[in-house]
Amino acid sequence: MKKNGLTFISVIPSDQLQSGVWNPYSYRYAQEGECSLSDFAEIEKVNGKKIDIKYFVFAPIEYKHIHKGDLLNFALEDKSDILKGKFLFVETDSLLFGTMRAYLGNTCVTPFGDWIGKPGNITYAVNSEFVKIRPFDKCNYFWWAYVKSPFFLREMPTGSGGTRPRVSPELIGNIRVNVPDEGKRSEIDKEIKLLAKQSWSNYMQSKKIFGNLRTLRQAQGTEIL
Repeated sequence: MKKNGLTFISVIPSDQLQSGVWNPYSYRYAQEGECSLSDFAEIEKVNGKKIDIKYFVFAPIEYKHIHKGDLLNFALEDKSDILKGKFLFVETDSLLFGTMRAYLGNTCVTPFGDWIGKPGNITYAVNSEFVKIRPFDKCNYFWWAYVKSPFFLREMPTGSGGTRPRVSPELIGNIRVNVPDEGKRSEIDKEIKLLAKQSWSNYMQSKKIFGNLRTLRQAQGTEIL
């Protein structure tokens, strides 16, 4: 099967053939001596009890809020007064990976409360289909960089679901990975995490400045930025 420039052939014993399963990615497991993502992390759907939007500070996180490229923050949209409903949520320092059209690499790490001037126990509502990746080594920012890399995404299954294909946590966990030892991962994680903290601080300061400017222009009856 070819996707994202990658061609592969899976040859499996007849006793491993799953009746009714046509997706070749279902049979594409790490070979002997190779590692898969599930060897390094637990992958689970964002689920649980939904909470009313009034209890959240920001609007729910969606794919549209996640920037392309290597930007370390994503857009935290102010909650609209007209927004209603209940939403699933995640805690701070959660590594999220979008499962719809997963090969696009919609991934982010939710910031700590003190990074954005909020309480430490702040939670974030989500309104898109995500899984949480929980690295056993706790190096969320290393794995954020890894799962959005071309090396990882070119292994990503297309998924199922017609024009809005989705990938299961199991298939994501089966993707082969090739990463440095834990010491090096921790070193890289600390460097990225420091940059992320600075990035969020700059983002929130900019957000405040431009918000004040819009309020001033509205009060003066001039054009709003």
